[in-house]
Amino acid sequence: MNDIQQEHMLAARLRACGHFLYYQTGGKAGQRRILVTLLRRGGLTQKELQDELELSSGSLSEILKKMEEVGLVERKKSSDDKRQVELALSQEGLHHALPMKAHYSRMLDRMFACLSAEEKDQLGEILEKLVSHLDVLKTEAPFNENDGRS
Repeated sequence: MNDIQQEHMLAARLRACGHFLYYQTGGKAGQRRILVTLLRRGGLTQKELQDELELSSGSLSEILKKMEEVGLVERKKSSDDKRQVELALSQEGLHHALPMKAHYSRMLDRMFACLSAEEKDQLGEILEKLVSHLDVLKTEAPFNENDGRS
């Protein structure tokens, strides 16, 4: 297998993994991600949540508005800085978030059951390296242009 064939094969396998993760874990699942993140992290400002989930401010605001309307999240003054407003789970949000977190943990266990602990460590290191490289590439204007390779 030459380099180009190997790169195409790797991209196809990463795409298949991404497709599985997206569709089998509920798509974007904005509300689920927000509920589980607030459960895990406690109170966060909207900006902190936006950065962690890598959502646009408009998308996050829209989702949070819907969640507040049905009583899943609430806004509270920060205990550290009274000028800041933190998002937190309401009791109803907690009631929804706990089973979601448990379900997601079971899914992850099953997804990675085929890998040994050592393989999981290796995969984590490789993916971290690739994500860091892709973060650099996406800042380069020529990355989106055809560079002559197919």
